[in-house]
Amino acid sequence: MSTEVLEKFGGYVRVRVCGIAVQEDRVLVIKHKALFHDGPFWSPPGGSLEFGESIPEALIREFQEETQLTVEAGELLFVNEFIRSPLHTLELFFRVSVISGNLLLGHDPEFTQQIMEEAAWLSWSELKALPADHVHSIFHKYQSLEALLQPGGYGLQ
Repeated sequence: MSTEVLEKFGGYVRVRVCGIAVQEDRVLVIKHKALFHDGPFWSPPGGSLEFGESIPEALIREFQEETQLTVEAGELLFVNEFIRSPLHTLELFFRVSVISGNLLLGHDPEFTQQIMEEAAWLSWSELKALPADHVHSIFHKYQSLEALLQPGGYGLQ
């Protein structure tokens, strides 16, 4: 597990804004170095809400940093709570629309050692085929892309 991640985010409740971007029935995801196991971890783009920053501003900033894409924040889809000591994260998932740019893996300015490895558009079947610990829990919680994109709900992971 990355000690830098634990030092930065361990021991308190973190608020994270995340975006679900879909193009041609493919979901935009970022491949990270996994924290709790060997292998990759695929998750929608997102990151910490900073003090004084609105949620839409944070979402737009995070997409720009991680994917080089300019997005527009849409409706709140659901809230996911991740608790696995020493981490506790409240994730707010929004629908986002890509406005401009070409998908390129960006960087995470919070870390000296980057944990992001790739940005990709994956189909629902590709996401569902990944082992449960290699993909964000939302992709196994929802049975279809259509269900994922329906507003409402809270999940505990």
